[in-house]
Amino acid sequence: MKTESTITQEVREARFWHRISVKEKALFYEHLANMVDGGVPVIAALHSFLDKNRNVKIDIEITNLLVFVESGDSFSIAMKKLPSIFDKREVAIIEAGEQSGTMQHSFVSLANELRNQEELKSKVKGALTYPFIIVLFLVGAVMTIMTYIIPKLEPLFMNTGVELPFATQALISTSRFIQGNFWGIIILIIVGILSFQAYAKSVIGRRSLDALYLNIPVVGDVYRNYIIVRIASTLSLLLEAGIPIIRTLGLTGEGSNNIIFQEKIEAVSKNVQNGKKIAESIEDADPDFRVFTQDFYQIIGAGERTSTINKVCRKLATQYTREVDSSIAVLVRFIEPLAILIAGIFVLWFAFGIFSAVLKITETVS
Repeated sequence: MKTESTITQEVREARFWHRISVKEKALFYEHLANMVDGGVPVIAALHSFLDKNRNVKIDIEITNLLVFVESGDSFSIAMKKLPSIFDKREVAIIEAGEQSGTMQHSFVSLANELRNQEELKSKVKGALTYPFIIVLFLVGAVMTIMTYIIPKLEPLFMNTGVELPFATQALISTSRFIQGNFWGIIILIIVGILSFQAYAKSVIGRRSLDALYLNIPVVGDVYRNYIIVRIASTLSLLLEAGIPIIRTLGLTGEGSNNIIFQEKIEAVSKNVQNGKKIAESIEDADPDFRVFTQDFYQIIGAGERTSTINKVCRKLATQYTREVDSSIAVLVRFIEPLAILIAGIFVLWFAFGIFSAVLKITETVS
């Protein structure tokens, strides 16, 4: 039997080495939902999941969860002891299910929500894959040409004694710079990436980057719609679980993964605490609709008037999922030509630099 200190040490290791992906968590909740629906106790359902699980990464984390539950903790309390695995939103939904006796429904809701979240994320990643591959091949081509092809051609041009065209000189100078500072460039890139990651994790960095992402042309629309889908889905999920509105808004803000939206939702929450309606609070917090959209505000208001805000939020999530799909299509149409244009500019520079030098040498010799 594991001791508390052993589990604590394993949890620390899990935070660094292990992560349960969204897809894996969806499978976990689906398994529990099916087992509980069939009348199987939660502890037996957890044992069953571990027996079927072949993923070492998830084994240690679910084993620790099982140990806590077998020690007498409720499922939600056990989840709270593993904060690197289960977020506050998931804990709140399971806790509400425990209190209302609807654990199976909570598991199903979480599984469906996580699957929808993963599907949306996959669409965004899939749309950016092709432009990313183009850029990757471009960088590879540039490095190959500058470090291998140009150095082979340089002696042929320099030995002629002819003054080379500017484009050719620029190619040779760039090639020399890359060759002479190759490892320095690699180190600079690595340092730049690490510095950016550190900056992005700081409060100031996160806030500035979150604001930047929202204001980038075309990309900002995709990002904003993606966050609104998360917000609407979380609101619907938490309200259907019977969680109080103030706590729902707090968890929704944290789950948005964007400081700008989180600050606005916190302002909305304060106004709601003071007796205002959600739609009215959204208008007060974001009067110019720079963060939330007018559609979001209007539909939330309609849901409040008809006391169907949880259903309205679900429809909002569906609507903005379609908006994300549409925005992604626009983004791809924007990025693909841009990536091809950049690649074309380099190819043109290389071709012009080489052929203009060849023509000038030919003219001089003749």
